[in-house]
This record gives sequence, C-alpha cells and structure tokens, in this order.
Amino acid sequence: MTQPVPVLLSPPRRSPWILPAVMVALSILCLVAARAWPGWARLLYLVPYTFLGNSLAPLPYDGAVVYLANHYSLPVIVLVAVAATLLIEVWNMELLARVLAREGTRGFRDHRVTQTTLRWYRKAPFCSLVATCVLPIVPHYPMRFLAVLAGYPMWKYLLSVILGRGTRYAGLAGVGMALPIPGYWILLASLLALAIGVRGAHRMNRVPETNQSGSPKTPLAEEA
Repeated sequence: MTQPVPVLLSPPRRSPWILPAVMVALSILCLVAARAWPGWARLLYLVPYTFLGNSLAPLPYDGAVVYLANHYSLPVIVLVAVAATLLIEVWNMELLARVLAREGTRGFRDHRVTQTTLRWYRKAPFCSLVATCVLPIVPHYPMRFLAVLAGYPMWKYLLSVILGRGTRYAGLAGVGMALPIPGYWILLASLLALAIGVRGAHRMNRVPETNQSGSPKTPLAEEA
C-alpha cells in the first residue's frame, strides 16, 4: 500500500484582516448608496449578499440572481455578481490556506481519502473547478479545499470562477428573464434547496467509515 504524501502548506503573508475590512467597507458603502439611489437598491444589496452567499454561510444565492433578472439587465447582474464573488473567493482561499496550514489539520491533509481525492483532482483541476462553479447540483466548497491543498495558482482559480460563475449567473438571470417567476416562489424554492443541501451534508458527515476489520472509524471531519 502506498504511503500518503505529506501536504505542506504555508499561510498567506498579508494580514488576515485586510480582505474582511475591505468587504465590510464595500458592504456599508452599498447599503448607504442603496438609500441614495432606490432604483439600484436591489442590485446594490447583491454585493453584501454575495459576500455571505459565497462564503461558508449557507444562504440561498441562486434565487437572488433569478429574482434580480426582473429588474436589471443580464450583463449588469453578471458583472456585479462575478466581481463580488471574486473578492469573497480570494478571502475563502486565504482563510482555508491559514486553517489547513495548521499542525492540527495534518490528519485531514494526510488522510487517505484526502490523498486519493487530490490525485483525481490533479488530473483535470481547471475543468473540475469550472464544472463545480457552473453546475448547481455539484457542491463547490470541497473544490476550494482541494485547490488549496494542491497549491493551485490563485489566478487560475479566479479565472475558473469567472468562467464558471459567470456562466451560471448568466443562465440563472436568463431563466428569470424568460420566466416571470413570483418572488415568493423563488424564496420558497431557495429555502427548500437549502434545507435539502444542509440535510444531505449533515447525513454525509454522520456516516462512519469502516476499516478492514469492519469496525467503525472516526469520521473525517472529526479527524481534522
């Protein structure tokens, strides 16, 4: 049996407070601007909502893009959503790099499941990132972990976000323009999708692994 290859990471050098401060300042600026220009309020609210919806917070984001399609043009929605997404994704990657560089995560980094997944990821990293950015049925957050563990270049990761999320947001906005869906239906569908996703993730985390003797092993999340 091949031995796991240790994954060595180094945290980012810049202060961990710079990007959060920038996002807080932009969010406040957008909220103030929304009061000054009510006609653009919904679009301005999208910026802080993007920071939350594309971070670790489990917020239904896709429905917001569909909803905005009834009020603004598709290029404007995609431009604002992608720009805000790029900023939060830089913070996501830096945060994961700091967490995964800690000694306490060595068990997760060197785990055989992590190593196997990394080997598959390295076969087509860019295509994998773009695909998970586009397809709503495939969660993207595991790919962030893999990109950090693989030492994937930030510029390539952000390019995959531009292509993947840009395509996804354009498709969602196109649906909103083609089908005049009431806002409350979008909200209900978003909450239902969120509940299903959270329940599925919770059940996956509770399923124990078994070793060769058949005895249960500690779940991966607990080993990390």
